[in-house]
Amino acid sequence: MSDFFLRGKAKRRKQIDFSFEIRLCFYKWRKSVQKKLRVAILGGGMFFEDVIGQSFVDFCRGGLAGALSSIGMSHWAPKVADIKVEVVAVGTRNPEKGTAGKVANFFKNELPGCPITPYYGQQVYLEILEKEEPDVLFVAMPDHLHTQAILAALDKSVHVITEKPLCLKTVEADTIIEKAREKGLVVAVDLHKRYDPAVRDLMSSCLTKYEKIYRIRAVLEEPLAVSTEVFEWVEHSNPFAYVGSHWLDVVAYYLGVFPRSLFATGEKNLLVNWDKYVKEVARRLKRPLSSFPKQEALNAWDSLNVNITYDNGLRGDFNNAWINPPEFEGAVNQEIEVYGILGRGMVDQQDRGYREAVMGDGSRTRNPFFAGRIKNIQGYREVFGYGKASIVAGLLAISRVKFFQEDQESLAGSYPEAASQRSVTMAIEAATVVAEKNYQYLMTSGKTPVTAAFSEDSITIIDPYSQQREQVIYHRRPLNRETPWQNHE
Repeated sequence: MSDFFLRGKAKRRKQIDFSFEIRLCFYKWRKSVQKKLRVAILGGGMFFEDVIGQSFVDFCRGGLAGALSSIGMSHWAPKVADIKVEVVAVGTRNPEKGTAGKVANFFKNELPGCPITPYYGQQVYLEILEKEEPDVLFVAMPDHLHTQAILAALDKSVHVITEKPLCLKTVEADTIIEKAREKGLVVAVDLHKRYDPAVRDLMSSCLTKYEKIYRIRAVLEEPLAVSTEVFEWVEHSNPFAYVGSHWLDVVAYYLGVFPRSLFATGEKNLLVNWDKYVKEVARRLKRPLSSFPKQEALNAWDSLNVNITYDNGLRGDFNNAWINPPEFEGAVNQEIEVYGILGRGMVDQQDRGYREAVMGDGSRTRNPFFAGRIKNIQGYREVFGYGKASIVAGLLAISRVKFFQEDQESLAGSYPEAASQRSVTMAIEAATVVAEKNYQYLMTSGKTPVTAAFSEDSITIIDPYSQQREQVIYHRRPLNRETPWQNHE
């Protein structure tokens, strides 16, 4: 009897061991075929921990599915619920600042055991792409450095999400669009104003309510600290490229229009004399002069004012600056007003129903709709809002191409794809040239005569006082595959 019992016990142990081996094999198999997006991030500057960093912490912790309702794609939630997001590297240019290490520590504090590695270098993306082999490269570098990083990623068959603007030159945009198309890869642009619920409601219904839209006025102004303390590269871009790209995208996406002519002027008063004004600013803010990282004159625009006539007759007036005083009640000043023949509408960030006065800080308006915070019962922070929506739109498009074999071009319109930014880039390039020429004319003769004209394939600068009255600064032609875009003239 005891032998029978022992033999039965041994048999059951073997069955248990065999069952455990089956479960272990299944677990290993499931882990090996698990859908995973390995993400590398370039940059760690303005709003990183508030928006980009916290969004990726959320995606690493809970996946993409929970954020899809913000972009009207919740029907995809069951399909992407098993996709794991993993941030594997962060790269910044200057090792002395140590920003990459700080970002890596941020992730490790939020996600214990996170395998993220910090990298440094002027072309840090090359080392990251080679060593980490990510699926996605998130580009949050200075505006004028986007193109090199994006093309390097595409060469390695890596999908891209980049901060706006896509780039600053149309020939660069053409190269990016063509290479992404050839490789079947996603290049998404983080353009969160497209997902602002108030802007989305206004722009998606204005044609029905107001009929013909004849004018749009759009403002986006950043605080002075952006140009004098946060960004080192203001002399390489301008406020129209940096934030005007948001409104350019909103107009093009929701109204389906293309620019035909452009006029631009700008102001250079504060930043070009920053070596003098920094002392007065320090005195007024009661800050030591040594606390300002920049104390020299900056060859940069204070603001740009751009007027565009679109192919349906619509007039767009875009006003952008990055010298708002720190006492301004909002983090930024942004508004858009739409004028139609049967109605008009306006969205103003300062009128969102949330205003508070705090002793020592003054009266402030808040915008939690961009990047609000939730702290759940377990103590985790989570971000919600249209700042996160724009990022998940790109990640969903990448997932659909990578895991569901969808064609990249068939997803156009479901996220801010590179091809949608071609007309935006054309406007940025033209405005940069026109504003500079008009500024020089204003300083010498008190006139601002220069404009630009667009076709689908060209940008022409029109200067009635120049010997060469019309100058083509861009003309689309077949890409020379032996000549890099940097040499295109």
